[in-house]
Amino acid sequence: TGAAPFKANVIITDGKIASVGPDIKAPRGAEIIKAEGQALLPGFIDLHTHLDGHVTWESVLHPATGHGVTTVVTGNCGVGFAPCRPKDRETLIQLMETVEDISFADLSAGLPGEWESFPDYLEALSKRQFNMDVATLIPHSTLRAYVMGDRCLTDVATAEEREQMASIVCDAIRAGAIGVGTSTLRDQKTSDGHHIPSVLAEEAEFQALAEGMARAGRGVFQVAIEFNQFPLACEELEMFARVGKASGRPIMYSLKQTNRTPDGWRALLEISDRANAQGIEMHPQVLGRPTGALMGLQTSLHPFSRCPSFKPFAHAPLAEQVAAMRTPELRAKLLSEAEDAQLRLPERVRGFGLVFPFYDVPNYEPTQADSVDALAAAKGIPAMDYAYDLLLEEDGRRILLLAGGNFAEYSLEPALEMMRNPHSVPGLGDAGAHSGIICDASISTYMLSYWTRDRTLGDRLELPAVIKWMTQDCANLLGLADRGQLSPGMRADINVIDYDRINLRIPRATHDLPAGGLRLVQDAVGFVATIVNGQVVHRHDQVAQALPGRILRPATQRPALSGDLS
Repeated sequence: TGAAPFKANVIITDGKIASVGPDIKAPRGAEIIKAEGQALLPGFIDLHTHLDGHVTWESVLHPATGHGVTTVVTGNCGVGFAPCRPKDRETLIQLMETVEDISFADLSAGLPGEWESFPDYLEALSKRQFNMDVATLIPHSTLRAYVMGDRCLTDVATAEEREQMASIVCDAIRAGAIGVGTSTLRDQKTSDGHHIPSVLAEEAEFQALAEGMARAGRGVFQVAIEFNQFPLACEELEMFARVGKASGRPIMYSLKQTNRTPDGWRALLEISDRANAQGIEMHPQVLGRPTGALMGLQTSLHPFSRCPSFKPFAHAPLAEQVAAMRTPELRAKLLSEAEDAQLRLPERVRGFGLVFPFYDVPNYEPTQADSVDALAAAKGIPAMDYAYDLLLEEDGRRILLLAGGNFAEYSLEPALEMMRNPHSVPGLGDAGAHSGIICDASISTYMLSYWTRDRTLGDRLELPAVIKWMTQDCANLLGLADRGQLSPGMRADINVIDYDRINLRIPRATHDLPAGGLRLVQDAVGFVATIVNGQVVHRHDQVAQALPGRILRPATQRPALSGDLS
């Protein structure tokens, strides 16, 4: 709730919190989790994941699991797998592969094809069990493909098609979807170079989607606006403010600082703050650390991965890559090719001024002096040569952080200001997507360890406010009135943490996707227990056997969102 901590015992009965108080005793024969000296708090809600495929093939949802997350939201950015005609299944897999960097082989191997409509999809998922709850957004690009066929990639929707989309959205919300996800990001393209379908939508089409939610009486509109381009980003957000005003549905938009326009986020906040003052509900969804990429020999990207001379070794075992790269011959070739390879990267992520090596406990707010550029200069060698040396450290396991956003000024102060906005919500972790180059699904652990305890470069945040932000505020926004705080009658989604010890480890590479694809995971320490629906799903930082999570199909109305992180 954001209130000050207090000492109490909590009794759980039949998956719900039965009582909270300092003097209550456990019933005879009950399992007791001894939490003296620990912090007891609600389970976290991750508003922005791309676990749409994962929920069809796995029950322990990596990489979100292990970070106190007890509810995730799928369908973000308008990509997903329902509604879908059988003949379009491969097309949707290709779209997810390109936009969210999840391999076609893994999606094809893991994804069943036993649904067509969105209610059918929810019904199929309702037969599965998870170690956390799963809420769904209906994805706009997928819906557009279902209604318009191949025209979704080239044309504007007709009035009849807009009405069909509105009707499908209404039915999906009534069946249990919690809203609609969409994207206008121009960088997101299909494998043949087309913009994703939702980019072609006009304001009338976005209005139709919101109208579908309004008919159903609930639902949130998640939008990934084109935050890399200004003033386009402002124009789009103004448009979505009009959509929110006409429909009465809350708008949740992605916000970050970009390297190209470092102050652009302020203009976006001004727009949404003004809209909120006018009664139009708009919530920036923000990340409390740099966005970007993790680079290393075990990830999908590093400074030499696009060099012609590296290709013969790209899929070799790590030890063979390291041995080859330590030879003078290959080193000379790769260094000579690397400059051209850099030019094929987007300008915002070229060079080494915003690239930083990770050590034991990863540092997501390094100083400029910690950059590869600065470290190389101190050694008197070119930055490219130093980056090469770093990649070979720890037998090729060294990770480099490329800060592509939220860190243009070598500071997280902009992220702090975004988080402190009274309308902001946490997000952008992208669990499940870009699984070979990012692992921001661990953001909840980072918020507790760094922002409330360890930060020394500026203000910290208060622990009760951060907990409320990641729990009750998210639950309220989604209309999930049964979770988000520890009080009698609420769902028993609970974390027990050793607050003094909670921390992150270095991301590590696994190959546990259905076709053996790469997935980065980041372990946490300090979680004594994570409880979902009254059952322990993590104990002492290890996965337990219980699978009490389910697909959510809410029908409750949404209370108002209030409070801030000041």
